[in-house]
Amino acid sequence: MLKGTWLEPLAWWAYGAIAVTGVCVLAYAIVQQDYRESLNDPQIQLAEDAALRLQNGGAPADIVPPGSPLVDLRNSLAPWIAVYDAQGSALEASGQLDGAPPKLPDGVFDTSHWLAHPSGLFYNQSPVLQNRFTWQPESGMRQAVILTRAQNGMYIAAGRNMREAEQRIEHEGEIVFILWAFTLGCLLVASFIGWRLLRSG
Repeated sequence: MLKGTWLEPLAWWAYGAIAVTGVCVLAYAIVQQDYRESLNDPQIQLAEDAALRLQNGGAPADIVPPGSPLVDLRNSLAPWIAVYDAQGSALEASGQLDGAPPKLPDGVFDTSHWLAHPSGLFYNQSPVLQNRFTWQPESGMRQAVILTRAQNGMYIAAGRNMREAEQRIEHEGEIVFILWAFTLGCLLVASFIGWRLLRSG
């Protein structure tokens, strides 16, 4: 029914558009996940090293020495670290929000939902249970947080502002969209040109 009509090249274009769209979505998802996962790297090291120090007899004040400069969670891109007791109350913190230590949602301390992650040093090279999540304490501000637990029952959280990574992800999305639209336009023109050449041949 489509053969020989102007709907034929549109059908060719539609098939190609589906493939191009799938490739673009996949490419965006891969890069987006790479940005997001790499954003956790400093926090993983901070949290695991702190937990190891606590289980070897260290105190919360050893993790965050008194008088340490405080990180403003709202404006700074620097990583911060905090030590919490078994009930999730902050004992020491190198970061602050509105003059107070980071207060994480109660649900993130439920270890039954945590996932095991491999570790070379921590807990004698056995997998480490961690909660890796995105925390949004207020609109427009998101933190990439790693939460782990020392064997003495204390929790250690390390996080940092996601602003820069989110801007890069947004820019990447704009580039992928432009390439997607340009490719579909070229594909549409090529479909009609190919159709006309076939008919004239």
